[in-house]
Amino acid sequence: MTKQEQSALKMAGFIKSQTLLLLEKLDQLELDSCADECEELHELAEELYLHLSKELEK
Repeated sequence: MTKQEQSALKMAGFIKSQTLLLLEKLDQLELDSCADECEELHELAEELYLHLSKELEK
């Protein structure tokens, strides 16, 4: 895996982890509609990370 590919995968992992942290904060603040949007964002980030990981393993 090249440095650029590793960097892209790390960035995708970072986004995935940060959306999860944001979701926890929004839940604590009882901002339900924002938490729902963030949950969708986190699921997309998770899918992106997995897809990118599989693509780069080829």
